[in-house]
Amino acid sequence: MLYDELDEKVSQLRTPGDHNIESSVTCVVTRFGLRNPLFLLFTYLDYRRVAKKAVHVPGHLRSAFLIENRLTCYSLSIWSDPKSITVFGGAVGIHVTAARRLFGRISFTPGRGPEIWSTKWTLRSISNNLNWSDFDLRGVVAQSAVETDERS
Repeated sequence: MLYDELDEKVSQLRTPGDHNIESSVTCVVTRFGLRNPLFLLFTYLDYRRVAKKAVHVPGHLRSAFLIENRLTCYSLSIWSDPKSITVFGGAVGIHVTAARRLFGRISFTPGRGPEIWSTKWTLRSISNNLNWSDFDLRGVVAQSAVETDERS
């Protein structure tokens, strides 16, 4: 029965247009405003070290490093649920090390503080075109939706 429900959800998500969903899939976006363009390289290298360890954390689905300009970059990570993010914080010690190094690179404005922020977003609507190379977001979202339906 579960596989039939999952197949039906995946099929529904292929229909063109936006789809409102109930899901625990969570996206974390962190923005870094850097003091010097050279710090972009060091920040990316730290990101790679952390991302390499994160793939072993249950619930980590995918991450990416995004560049806005020579002084601004973002880390984007997608998680199966918010609890996985907490597990990551405790399980990946290099994350703390990278964060400590990063603060020396971050732009700081008196009265405003460091130019760094982070947000967490829960998926509530998706389009039908969820193609991302080898990452099956459609399947993850469908599975999450079926599990949410079962709890209701």
